[in-house]
Amino acid sequence: MKHTVLLVDDDVNVLHGLARTLRHQPYDLFTARSGEEAVDILKRSPVDLVVTDERMPGMSGGDLLAWITKHAPDIMRIVLTGHATTETAIRAINEGEVFQYFTKPCNEIAVALAIHKALETRDHRRAGTMTSKPCHGKKA
Repeated sequence: MKHTVLLVDDDVNVLHGLARTLRHQPYDLFTARSGEEAVDILKRSPVDLVVTDERMPGMSGGDLLAWITKHAPDIMRIVLTGHATTETAIRAINEGEVFQYFTKPCNEIAVALAIHKALETRDHRRAGTMTSKPCHGKKA
């Protein structure tokens, strides 16, 4: 199964670095330089996982994650931030339901592994819901 990953960061160097790290993976990649651009992509294309920066002009990563949680809850989410605070981590986990949270600068290989693990988790969740059969008990 081929997955689609959306990378969101206002820093073009971060986007290029992650895209370069993931270029040999079996993913279709989209990139967005803002939360608003990411929402436009999400409205037009099916996406399996979003990796987003927390602090961006306009719509923050936290706001984007909250939008995803409300409108596309089955999308897996990973956060990158250069300004880690307890508040942003708690918001990302509680409101954005993130799979993993990274502090920049972060190891791109570690992010790539987290992406792989998040997609694997998503596939297992889908398989579990798609293959589960109702229990038929005997009537008394």
